[in-house]
Amino acid sequence: MTSESIETIGLIAGALTTLAYVPQVVKVWRSRSARDISLGMFLLMNVGIALWLVYGLLIGSPGLIAANSVTLGLTAAVLVAKLKFDRPGKVSAAETAGSTGP
Repeated sequence: MTSESIETIGLIAGALTTLAYVPQVVKVWRSRSARDISLGMFLLMNVGIALWLVYGLLIGSPGLIAANSVTLGLTAAVLVAKLKFDRPGKVSAAETAGSTGP
């Protein structure tokens, strides 16, 4: 297998795992709720992705750099939404829309 085909596999894998976060980001920002999102998991995920990005930069891997740059942006968006929308006592837009009144 050539180095180009190996890099292509890495780029495809990176694209797919990166795109997997898009529906979550869209859902959280549209609903203005991240109640069911684990803060601890997304904190660890962001640190891990940042480290993969640093590793990619250090070894000069375009696939790792591209995938982890975009993934870090997407997971950071979910983390920001978690911190912004899910403060104690705050009612989300989805909960307000679904309420039937007193």
